[in-house]
Amino acid sequence: MKEQLGIPVSIDFETLIKDPSGREKISFQANGLYYKKDDLTYLLFDENHEDRKVKATMKIGKGEVTIIRNGGVTMRHLYKVNQTTEGTFSNELGVFHTKAYTKKCQFLVSEGPLKGVLQLGYKLFVGDENAGSYNITVSIKEATT
Repeated sequence: MKEQLGIPVSIDFETLIKDPSGREKISFQANGLYYKKDDLTYLLFDENHEDRKVKATMKIGKGEVTIIRNGGVTMRHLYKVNQTTEGTFSNELGVFHTKAYTKKCQFLVSEGPLKGVLQLGYKLFVGDENAGSYNITVSIKEATT
């Protein structure tokens, strides 16, 4: 039960977006929790988007990641390597159906002290429109007190 509480980690989250209008890089730092349950690894953290707080959960398995966001924006999407998957995204403008073709999903982690990197690369479609290529890198490091 103790492991369920999680290990405090610092998180560096970086997204590189390439779409028809150019390139964009979004990055932020957060503090969160890391824990394992069965064959899955979970990362829980808060994101701040403009003046909206979003609770984020990343559920990481072999060759797949589920990203769940709740708060100022709501999102749920499962990314599976070499597959097209469907999800939803909603904000004050409405609910959008998303599709993603996942090209890369790799998670490497070492313990004592805990550190790791998740790399996720996919092509995103909102409705039938190509929203670009996304490359996400999430670096975690055990928080020092």
